[in-house]
Amino acid sequence: MGAEQAKSLGTQLRSLRAERGKQLLTSHAAFGLPRRLWQRLVEAAGIRPDTIWSQLPKAQEETLAAELTAGVFLVTGKSLNKEEFVTCGGVDRREIDFRTMQSRVVPGLYFGGEVIDLDGVTGGFNLQAAWTTGYLAGEALAKHYTQPRVTEYRPRD
Repeated sequence: MGAEQAKSLGTQLRSLRAERGKQLLTSHAAFGLPRRLWQRLVEAAGIRPDTIWSQLPKAQEETLAAELTAGVFLVTGKSLNKEEFVTCGGVDRREIDFRTMQSRVVPGLYFGGEVIDLDGVTGGFNLQAAWTTGYLAGEALAKHYTQPRVTEYRPRD
């Protein structure tokens, strides 16, 4: 994450602190994130679930920002209770060029699989969508990075 993005995230978190001062951090997901994901990010940042925005220490705000931008989660399997279904939704399909799976909003950002707002019965449809969109994104990236870079050559007179 660049310095400008980090500064912007800090500004947004401070705005949330001012707007939601008396609310629990976990009561409403921020940044349009699914609620369960937001709660997991807050937990990963070491923030108690009963913390209200106005009492969020600066150090924990910075840890939350780090989780939002670079959090890593280990998935060890799936449960028998269908808990792996976090939420439906994802990146709006109108924001994706389906020929390449590139974002129409952020050039150079590609999507595949379940991060896209494609809902269907688990199994065949979701698996095929994941494989196909992953393949398309991979092909587009490979094409982008293997295209010869054209440099104009002008011989000296």
